[in-house]
Amino acid sequence: MPNQRSVETQQSLMQTGQISGSLSFTGIMTKEEEEMSKSALLTFRAKEEEIQKKKMEVKERVQAQLGRVEQETRRLATIREVPKK
Repeated sequence: MPNQRSVETQQSLMQTGQISGSLSFTGIMTKEEEEMSKSALLTFRAKEEEIQKKKMEVKERVQAQLGRVEQETRRLATIREVPKK
């Protein structure tokens, strides 16, 4: 009996036209359908990892920029505190 992830993957592949509708009638995956399912899952995971990697890169850039802004804010605060002669 197929598990939930397998069913979702199969449905996704059927919606994109990558596998035939025969799977829904038999409930048994052929080797070709199984390979296509695995391939689609691997592709999905690779894209998901790429998205996570890009998110981390953006987060790091934002944190670095915030650090620079905080540093400049402190520098400006010290300049304002210097008494004028």
